[in-house]
Amino acid sequence: MNGSVRQRGSTWSYRIDLGTINGKRKQKEKGGFKSQKEAKQAMQLAIAEIIQKGELKESKKITLNEVFEEFILYEAPITRKHATIVRYQSLYNNHVNVFGDIIMSNIAANDLQKFITSKLIDDGLSNDYVKSIYNFLLVLWKYGLKNKYVLENVVEVIKPPKAYRSTSEIKIYTMDEIKQIWHRIEHTNNAHAFMLALKLGLRIGEIYALRWQDIDFENNVVHINKQLQKQNKKWCFTTLKTPNSYRKIYFDSELKKYLINLKNKQDFDKEFFGNLYKSNKILDKTSKIEELLTVYDFVNCKDDGQMLTTDSCKFISAVSKSDLNIHFKMHNLRHTHATLLLEKGLNPKYISERLGHSKLEFTLKLYTHITRGMDEQAVEILNFSLD
Repeated sequence: MNGSVRQRGSTWSYRIDLGTINGKRKQKEKGGFKSQKEAKQAMQLAIAEIIQKGELKESKKITLNEVFEEFILYEAPITRKHATIVRYQSLYNNHVNVFGDIIMSNIAANDLQKFITSKLIDDGLSNDYVKSIYNFLLVLWKYGLKNKYVLENVVEVIKPPKAYRSTSEIKIYTMDEIKQIWHRIEHTNNAHAFMLALKLGLRIGEIYALRWQDIDFENNVVHINKQLQKQNKKWCFTTLKTPNSYRKIYFDSELKKYLINLKNKQDFDKEFFGNLYKSNKILDKTSKIEELLTVYDFVNCKDDGQMLTTDSCKFISAVSKSDLNIHFKMHNLRHTHATLLLEKGLNPKYISERLGHSKLEFTLKLYTHITRGMDEQAVEILNFSLD
């Protein structure tokens, strides 16, 4: 195996010739070394590592279509959530499959760079969306590198667009708006989900997965340990978004009173409907062994026991817009919940844990409108003289 070093400006670099792979010459190069000696030592270590890892083995002639299908069939079900797999399939079918019939090792970094840039400029897709395509490519090439379908991850050298989480769609409802919506829906089946979102700051899937066994009235605690999702046309209990999403949330005395009254009403309904009270078949996918459950104790259900789902809250959006001229999204009640607590001065770390966010930084970034106000408060607090 041949290698050489050379000076580039004030630093040194090395280049290793990996030979011809699938008709193309492959090289590995690295720079930034302070001296010729340092570059040579690094080159020798790199050559030894290449030989040890077997990177000189000719990459397999396999198309990107074949790599994607293999990844989706064998690795993704173990390492990714169902929603993520569905998103990968959408990204591949709608965008990435333009490379589908090409041998993966023959797809160059320049090809992918042009592709990413065209999605941003020619197709007019958002930075965030194009960044999600880039991240998906990164996943595929990491899989390809691990299985030696390629000799290097060329995605790592291309420039992705800067992605940022847009907060433009986040709406924090005023107390007047909350009351208007509540008075419109309080006698409908969707009222309970609205109340839980506002008082507990839950995600939509967490709300509709709640069973009475998850609520501890003695300690005023709700245990969040699953979410409700539709997978392959079946409603399922699935694992939560992140490990931090598994949490217990304390609730106030007013919500306790509301929930006790709701449970008493449902107990009455069960007796009233008798054998006609609905049973709900739910596939439990929260553990390694899937189990079909018959569930009678959903917190959110109709009078006859029929479960409500994440689709049900669309009713609130519809009537809020038509009757009140308020643009409503259930998830914005989660943001409103957090904002109410932040405005009252609660510790952001506690709020982050209550919401089940993976990082405190995410909470602070999401609610910059509040943290800006905290800056002003801090300046005012520290505006004193020692004279």
